Amino acid sequence: MKIPTIKECLKIMREHNLPKHIIAHSKAVCKVALEAVNKLEKKGIKVDKDLIVAGALLHDVKRLDKDHVKSGSELLESLGLKKVARVVKTHGLKHFEEEDFTPKTTEEKIVFYADKRVVDDKIVSLEERFKYLKEKYGTEDKLYYYTKKIEKELLG
Repeated sequence: MKIPTIKECLKIMREHNLPKHIIAHSKAVCKVALEAVNKLEKKGIKVDKDLIVAGALLHDVKRLDKDHVKSGSELLESLGLKKVARVVKTHGLKHFEEEDFTPKTTEEKIVFYADKRVVDDKIVSLEERFKYLKEKYGTEDKLYYYTKKIEKELLG
């Protein structure tokens, strides 16, 4: 199954009228994700770097939709990008408690975690990001603790 290149990801983003500020956010998420990949690879843990890059870049491809997690994963599935669609489907918090939307693979967890480290296009701590999420969306503390657990699992 094909994983799109960075250039192809950017083309998909433009074709779906993603605003520049969301593209900038996605690029920052990709940067955090690659830092996690590098740390894992130094520990001898192999991951699908191309899948992580594509998932990070495309995680908010339908960000302007009411339920961007579902619509983004459905869009990517329709484009034949099933693996990337799965990463996108598991990056959000809205459906967190639904089994099918919970990150399971290392690649899914990396993109989930990386997204929780970026506000707009700024890389921040989990504490800062969840403070922002709580103020803007009323995000529950249990989601912060879940993300901290993933951080520890991935990065020690």
